[in-house]
Amino acid sequence: MTLDWRARRIASNESAFRDVNERLEGDLGSLELEREERIEFVCECGDRECEQSVVLTLAEYEHIRSDGRHFAVAIGHVYPEAERVVERHASHEVVEKRGDGADLAEQRDPR
Repeated sequence: MTLDWRARRIASNESAFRDVNERLEGDLGSLELEREERIEFVCECGDRECEQSVVLTLAEYEHIRSDGRHFAVAIGHVYPEAERVVERHASHEVVEKRGDGADLAEQRDPR
């Protein structure tokens, strides 16, 4: 039971960071950005104290957001008990929530 609670808490934290990035992307959508221009997004890891950023293009962000269970995190900001790495890049990793955390992430997905 403790593991399910922790997985849900991690997913809740990550979803809150994703909400920040969604607002950022919405604000940037009105600007004319170059397709490959890199933008600082908030690391979407489960650590409420995290202040790192993840640098992505809008296209990369959209790719990650195409699945409500996926989150962009700084390298090493993975919680293996609640998620698995589905993509590794030089600047970030993409994690996929599992179990109760996946259910919560999909419920809180604003898209």
